[in-house]
Amino acid sequence: MGNEDDLQRCTVRLNVASSQGTGFFVAPNWILTCAHVVESAKDNPVQVFWKAGNQYYTAKVTQLYKYPLDLALLQLYEDCLDHPCVELDDTKPNTNDDLYIFGYPKNSEVDYSQGDSASFKYEGISFKQDIILYKLKQGQVISGFSGSPLLNLLTGKVCGIVHLSRDDDSDLGGRAVSAQVIVKQFPDIALLNQQFHQPKPKDDNPFEYGLPVSPQRFYGRRKEILEIKNRIGTISPQCVNLVGLRRNGKTSLLRYIRERISEFCSLEQKPLVVFLDLTNRNFHTPEGIIEGLRRGIHKLTGNFPWLKEDNEDGFAVEDGLQLLVDEGYRLIILLDEFEAIASKKDRLELFQDWGEDWRSKASAGLLTMVIASKRPLNEVYETLSLGSPFANIFSTTILGTLEEEAWQSIIQKGFPPNSAVLQWVDELAGGLPYYVQMAGAMLWQNRNQEIAKNEFNFQAKPRLEELWKDLTQVERLALRYELGRGNLPIPDLAIVDKLQRHGLLRKNGGLFSSVFAEFVKSQR
Repeated sequence: MGNEDDLQRCTVRLNVASSQGTGFFVAPNWILTCAHVVESAKDNPVQVFWKAGNQYYTAKVTQLYKYPLDLALLQLYEDCLDHPCVELDDTKPNTNDDLYIFGYPKNSEVDYSQGDSASFKYEGISFKQDIILYKLKQGQVISGFSGSPLLNLLTGKVCGIVHLSRDDDSDLGGRAVSAQVIVKQFPDIALLNQQFHQPKPKDDNPFEYGLPVSPQRFYGRRKEILEIKNRIGTISPQCVNLVGLRRNGKTSLLRYIRERISEFCSLEQKPLVVFLDLTNRNFHTPEGIIEGLRRGIHKLTGNFPWLKEDNEDGFAVEDGLQLLVDEGYRLIILLDEFEAIASKKDRLELFQDWGEDWRSKASAGLLTMVIASKRPLNEVYETLSLGSPFANIFSTTILGTLEEEAWQSIIQKGFPPNSAVLQWVDELAGGLPYYVQMAGAMLWQNRNQEIAKNEFNFQAKPRLEELWKDLTQVERLALRYELGRGNLPIPDLAIVDKLQRHGLLRKNGGLFSSVFAEFVKSQR
């Protein structure tokens, strides 16, 4: 596995009610800890904080062995496939080997909930009944370190799990359950651990573009995520219009919300998240959307909130939604690709009554909407000479470029830190996620920047044509003005601000991509 930093990236903080302890990833989506850390959870979910990824999860206890084993195995409810795992070593350390732990200790006197380290010397073997323990000295084990992985600095592997302290108030050390016991008790997990650390092929392209990404491969958007959390996760939830041009990550973010809802709402709020892709022809009528919502609620709760024949009965639907509220649920509806029902005036008019009805339900606290669209909802309606039924109940969150750290992390999936590579990607992609992934993929495939750029030009052209088609004439003129094309008027500051928010213009001037700039120059 490696060194102390590698170990830290494998650890998680576990919270059950008011108690706190430590666990660690032992296989993809599997966490090992001590039984006494999580036994009070019983059948309730355990709160998991992965510090290295700055992510919150929930997990269920799948196996628990009390005294004398004191081991528990947890499985994440949501997949998190991009986390590292410790490498188990069931060989016994040598006397006086240097050992290291990282955990999240907390008691009435200290609080290191963001993590703390401790080091020890291996003193020798110890037995509790027939359970093999490792005895540690010259280090302090305090409350909250229980469940921490024990790293042998000589081998770079984990040889045990911290189990108890010999004295909370001194550096007498502690005891750890040996990896021998772990491997014997959890043979299937031990096999997964071995498979995780087998050499992996080096020729797999780590970059992907075109399809929405899973939460495990989602990067950045911290500001946007916080904005959405502060709307749908508040005491009185509010609706959000998620706005972004084509391929700016709207669907990926909606998927992130659905699969990581614990980051947006507390367990006490009992969120129910229903996702409807409006490109699905089943949802091209208001009745279809109502039926999709009915089925979505059933999938989450096991109960239909109203009968299918009552879909057009407004009272029955409202009663079903009110019952969910009365039971403590918070219904959050994610509507993707809003333009699918708003591309033509006659189609959107069909949904006018539906929009007014759902606005009323949202205002009454029966549901909360997150609607993804290329343009703000009021613009969508104004373009078709219609009045928006959603006025004043939606805030707008625009998806533009990724944070610099985020898009650079994407590139470093496939390349070691290299300022020249990052500068090359920035010139082509400007931080927009789709083009960052495309640039990385082209460079990975071709291993030559000139060839990769030519391939990028070829692959990006159809997407840039779609993007250009989606822009208004005023926005196109503003982009041309930035390139110094012809005798054009100075664009309105509001238009410039909008283009910057969408990531098409850089804050310091110029178009987001040199390839896009050449494309704009070629347009008549």
